[in-house]
Amino acid sequence: MSIKRLLFGLAGVVLGGALLAVPAQADTLPTQYQGTWYGYISSEKSHHVRRYYFNQVTIKSNHISYDYQNTINPRFKNLKWTWGASAKASYRAKVDRKGRQIYRIFTARTDEDALGKIRLGNVKGVGIDRTALILNVGYENLYLFRQPTRSHAWGEEYEDSFDIYE
Repeated sequence: MSIKRLLFGLAGVVLGGALLAVPAQADTLPTQYQGTWYGYISSEKSHHVRRYYFNQVTIKSNHISYDYQNTINPRFKNLKWTWGASAKASYRAKVDRKGRQIYRIFTARTDEDALGKIRLGNVKGVGIDRTALILNVGYENLYLFRQPTRSHAWGEEYEDSFDIYE
């Protein structure tokens, strides 16, 4: 499953059935996973002005939301909202082969197949070790940080997309 499908899917869940019931066998998501996380997409320069693009993902115990934002400020202040979506979500705990705790994300539309997996990890970003939320979609890891950081770019193919439906 590609991140584009994950990004577009979240928008689809909101528009086409976010009010459906969440599965009863959901696990409780720890508080260190919950909150607002930022993923750096890319930047582009046009007419001597550089614009930076970010995804803001907000994870709560029973829902997930996504906002696509951008700014021209090099310190990533004054992020401007472009579009967003949210959906009810449930999480199921699992331990991977390396013994790390991961949580699979499920929505009403993706009840049988996980939307993606999240886990916490430490990564070196902009010369500093930081805690990151690692979103695994298929064979790709996407990194989200607590503050907007120009590190671990997702790439331009992830602009304007968050896929939670098929």
